[in-house]
Amino acid sequence: MSDDTMAGEPKTRRTARVLVFDEDGALLLMKQHWGRRVRPARWLTVGGGIDPGEDAPTAAVRELYEETGLRVDAVGEPVAYREIDLPPAEEYERRTAVYFVLRTARFEIARDAWTESERDDIVDVRWFSPAELAATTDAFDPEDVRGIVADLDAADPA
Repeated sequence: MSDDTMAGEPKTRRTARVLVFDEDGALLLMKQHWGRRVRPARWLTVGGGIDPGEDAPTAAVRELYEETGLRVDAVGEPVAYREIDLPPAEEYERRTAVYFVLRTARFEIARDAWTESERDDIVDVRWFSPAELAATTDAFDPEDVRGIVADLDAADPA
């Protein structure tokens, strides 16, 4: 996982995230513990750290496969970018996230490529319909996934 932090800057983890939508517009999210479990588990998008020498699109394709079992050749151009301050007691103080969109037929998640850490940290995986995403009171990662989805919908009302 990449950490490009310069001296005096917050320790930052670079990540690539994928907003995976099915044919009905449902969004695939994973409920995960915080790295050091300082807060309750929360829902977040598919994705993870950008490895040294990797660019964001390559990391997104790799993470998509590792976390879902779905293989794709490419994820297109980024649709959003976030800098996220993380809670105290986490390994990193900040996370940067580059977001990509993948629209695909709904599929069953394969856990074959999950790391031991992912098997421990990921406590649920589910597809959220647009109505469920809007109505849920569950905890989300501070990435503001609902805001990102709303921005996408506003940009492409089709």
